[in-house]
Amino acid sequence: MNVLVLIGAGSAVFTRGLLADLISAGDLGAWEIRLVDVNEEALEVAARLAALMVEAQGAGDRITVRSSTDRRELLPGADYVVTCVGVGGRPAWQADHEVCMEHGVYQPVGDSVMPGGISRLLRTVPVMVEIAQDVKALAPQAFFFNYSNPMTANVQAMTRYAGVGVVGLCHGMHHVQRELAAFAGLPFEETSTLYAGINHLTFIYDFRHNGESAWPVVREKVARELAQAPEPGDIGSIWENGKAWHNPFSWEIFQRYGAYPAANDRHVVEFFPERWPGGAYYGKTLGVDAFSVPEILEWGENRYQGMRAQALGQAPLDETIFDRSTGEQEQLIAVIRSIMRDERAMFSVNVPNNGAVPGLPGDAALEIPGVATARGLRPIAVPDLPAPLTAILARRLTSVYLAIEAAMTGSRDLAIEAVIADGAVTDPTAATKLTDALLTEQKRFLPAFD
Repeated sequence: MNVLVLIGAGSAVFTRGLLADLISAGDLGAWEIRLVDVNEEALEVAARLAALMVEAQGAGDRITVRSSTDRRELLPGADYVVTCVGVGGRPAWQADHEVCMEHGVYQPVGDSVMPGGISRLLRTVPVMVEIAQDVKALAPQAFFFNYSNPMTANVQAMTRYAGVGVVGLCHGMHHVQRELAAFAGLPFEETSTLYAGINHLTFIYDFRHNGESAWPVVREKVARELAQAPEPGDIGSIWENGKAWHNPFSWEIFQRYGAYPAANDRHVVEFFPERWPGGAYYGKTLGVDAFSVPEILEWGENRYQGMRAQALGQAPLDETIFDRSTGEQEQLIAVIRSIMRDERAMFSVNVPNNGAVPGLPGDAALEIPGVATARGLRPIAVPDLPAPLTAILARRLTSVYLAIEAAMTGSRDLAIEAVIADGAVTDPTAATKLTDALLTEQKRFLPAFD
């Protein structure tokens, strides 16, 4: 029997999708799923929902579920460990958004970079390092995967401070690769890509159809669509619609550099904050009516409450989850299958560079192609990433290094420097005021800063 420990199981959306995929994947054999979360109520919801799903599909002979608030109790014997941790949850995310707006900073996401992303990093990195230290001590043989954001900082910090071989997975690249194929009108299975970057800013610089470059087809369609006036719903929606005007800045990057940045405008604009003063984005405001943060938070809360109602018997179990792709965890199941069977399938992975991309630090966590083997994920070298793109990535990593050091040492001064280096707030006085406001707002999650 395979043992998978999911830390952060209170994220019921991820837990539900993972269980649905494992229940549907009879070829992967029997599993013991161990759910961990420090929030007792959220953990109970996840555990009850899991039990109902197993019962509904008659999978009790193949899937068993355990749960605990103590990860150290459930880690021993794990074959796979998956982290999906959001310190402070949606309330902390919303607080970051509101504090940043009060100081004139507008973000459409706030989970990776800019002041909101740095705030999340400060409260998340120390927790992730502690988890990684426990994984190393109690489940050293386990394949360790992380989904928690900020991905780049978390993988980098866990590798450095815990010495573990953690692999970061994100569905962004997977989805954008499919979107590119659909945009070009090509069957996804007949296309291929080469890419490198940091999570949420990964440059797809080679895109082919049956071995031939597919960029000419893409360029023609982009030029044609951007020459037309956009519809109001094309710009700033959190739901992808497949049109060029849905990601105008990403296509601008493509036209200038010959590479398309994943994961589309909602994330990519945050890596170029100097271009959006006051959050101005093609006639809208980032995080407000362009990629609205309140809208995505409400959507997440509604999904959770729906699953909570099912778990508590207040609503019937939604069994359609077994018949469709389920989101973040979809790549994880394919990775596990490739490891178990040594299929050598290729995936986008976030791992330490170690020379795979020349010109970037060896310990930087990069998003690059990797092959899933029986001996783990093996990254593939990307030696020909164009120099201008390498320079952009090197600049963006500066703030990550500063913020990780701030998080692990509790240094207010380094946190301020990280905000300045990020580029959204370059005035030292303004950066100090914003950093202090974020530290005060999130104080209960920042024991190192006491």
